[in-house]
Amino acid sequence: MDLNQANADSRVQVAVNDLEAWTSIYKLCIDLRNFEISQLVQRNNFFMIFQGVLLAGVCQSAGQIPIVSFLVCLAGIGVSWMQAATAAGAKYWQVHWELNTKKAERRLLRIIHQHKLLRMKLDEDGISVNRDLMAKLQNRKWLTSLFGDEREQGEVFQDLKNSRKHAWFMNRFINVGFSSSRLPIYVGLLLFLIWSILLANTIDVPFGFSSPKWITGFGKTA
Repeated sequence: MDLNQANADSRVQVAVNDLEAWTSIYKLCIDLRNFEISQLVQRNNFFMIFQGVLLAGVCQSAGQIPIVSFLVCLAGIGVSWMQAATAAGAKYWQVHWELNTKKAERRLLRIIHQHKLLRMKLDEDGISVNRDLMAKLQNRKWLTSLFGDEREQGEVFQDLKNSRKHAWFMNRFINVGFSSSRLPIYVGLLLFLIWSILLANTIDVPFGFSSPKWITGFGKTA
C-alpha cells in the first residue's frame, strides 16, 4: 500500500464512503427482516380471529343446517391453507434478508480490517489526514454475528439455570430454541387438517369419513 500526502485524503475518503454504503445496506437488511417478522405476527393474528369465528359458526350450525356446516368447513380449509402459505412466505423473506445481512456483515468486517491497515500505514508514514475524516476511519471490530451462532445456546442455558435453578424442564424447553416464525406455519397446517376432518364428516358418500366410535365428545354419559 503506497501512500503519500497528496492522495491520503482521497484514499481515506473512499474507505469511509465504502464503509458507510455497506453499513446502510446492513441496517436495511435488518430493518426488512424485522418488518417481515412484525407483519407475520399481525397477519397470523388476523387469520386466527377469522378461524375463531369459523369454528364458532360450525359449532352453532352442527347438525342443524347441513349446507352451512359444509360451507363453513370448506371456508376453514381455504383460510387455513392461506394462513400457512402467508406464514411460509413471511418466513422465506425473513431468511432471505438474514442471508443478505450475513453477507453485508462479512463485507463490513473485511472493510473494517482494511481500515485498520490503512490507519496503521498512515501512522507509520507520518501522514496527517483531515481530523474529521480520520475520526470516521474505523480501526476496531464493532460487529457481531447476529444469526446462527450456536455457541451462544450454551450461554443462554447457563443463564436460564442461574435465574431458575429448579425449573429443569422449563429451562431445557426454552433452550430448544423453537422458531417463533415457523410455528404459525404449523398452526395453519394443523387447522387445515382439522377442517379437512370436519368437512369429511359433513359428506355422506360411500367413501366418506365417519368418526370412530371411541370418540364420544363431551356428551358421554356414565
